[in-house]
Amino acid sequence: MSVVGYLRRNSKWAWVVAASSIVIVVGLVLAITVAIENHNDHELGDRIAQSESELMVVGGQIAEIKNHQFGTMSEYIEAYARIEPLLNTYDHKLQQLSDLCNIAQERDRQQRLIHMRRLFGRYHPEAWRDAREIIGLVRRINEVTKKEASVIHDMAALPAQEQLQFWHEEFMPLAAEEHALREKLLLAGRKVSPDGRTQ
Repeated sequence: MSVVGYLRRNSKWAWVVAASSIVIVVGLVLAITVAIENHNDHELGDRIAQSESELMVVGGQIAEIKNHQFGTMSEYIEAYARIEPLLNTYDHKLQQLSDLCNIAQERDRQQRLIHMRRLFGRYHPEAWRDAREIIGLVRRINEVTKKEASVIHDMAALPAQEQLQFWHEEFMPLAAEEHALREKLLLAGRKVSPDGRTQ
């Protein structure tokens, strides 16, 4: 008996087998797609977490130096001489984090078969807006800190009797600007998810 003849006689079973095969294949393709998307999301999330951690380490080094109680102008000069090289490293780490956040945001905007973050409640569109705001504020604070370092560098070239006035006129407005930006950053940080991550 030929296959065609068998299918004609048992067409009901043939359709059941064919339909079952299609369902199994579609289910398998769906499962593989979900697994790949989930893996890619986790990998990108790990890269973002690593980048955040590296940025915090450099930021912590800068903060430790800046938060010291300075007694003399020479202590300011020495401290900012140590901060200057860290600022470029900080810029680089901040750009890496910004790039990764942009990749993640773009990935979330793309039409995908299944958005794992949306399914499991980890996806929050406002998180990307908050992340951009925080990164923007951190970038502005870093730019002000660079200006502070430049002012202190210029101050070092002045005679000691002129340094205090220069510090008040040139450095203190920058310190006030930095303080205002840090206040904004604190408020923006309160909008971030409870686990402290920007996503």
